Amino acid sequence: MRASLAWVWSILLCVACGGYQPEGDAWVDRRLSRFAYVGEEAGATLVVGTQAARYRENEKFMPVEIAVGNTSRVALRLRRTDFVLVDTAGIAYETVEPAVLVKEYNLLDMDRSALGVLPSQAASAFPGYRLTPSKFSPTRAATAGLFTRDVVHDEIVVPTGHYIVDFIYFPKPATGIEGRRFELVLSNAALEGSVRVSFVVD
Repeated sequence: MRASLAWVWSILLCVACGGYQPEGDAWVDRRLSRFAYVGEEAGATLVVGTQAARYRENEKFMPVEIAVGNTSRVALRLRRTDFVLVDTAGIAYETVEPAVLVKEYNLLDMDRSALGVLPSQAASAFPGYRLTPSKFSPTRAATAGLFTRDVVHDEIVVPTGHYIVDFIYFPKPATGIEGRRFELVLSNAALEGSVRVSFVVD
């Protein structure tokens, strides 16, 4: 009986503190939809879309679709490097540079056009907010010859009451992608703390 009560109490604590829910043997943040998870912290809301990652198990890079809403009172100057992916082994991965993606990854356009889920869902996730254009990662349509046109931004200014939708990329995690749990961490000087979203690529 003690073990059962302790288990129930631990669940209540997790739900109350972090909004986590069970997903098989893992704890993840609440789902916005079938392929989208959401986490909130003082100043920002972070949404993670997983559909594109489901189809990239055999690729060198893992696409992560993101939406970030600025709920703070100041503008957020978001950089690609503000995002870090952490696998279940505790290994942290930094975002891949645009020049590397252009050279080594051929599915940039397909990820956005065919597998993105957040452009339509983010509008309902951030009612009354305005969309700020964002492009942290390149597309083939923006490539001329051997050089990439200057359309990718290292930093995006997100005013109060605005949100962005974008794709960022990480090296393929050592744990693999499909069926694995990850945590996406957003750290920014304008935020009181990091925004973390725990999710499963299923």
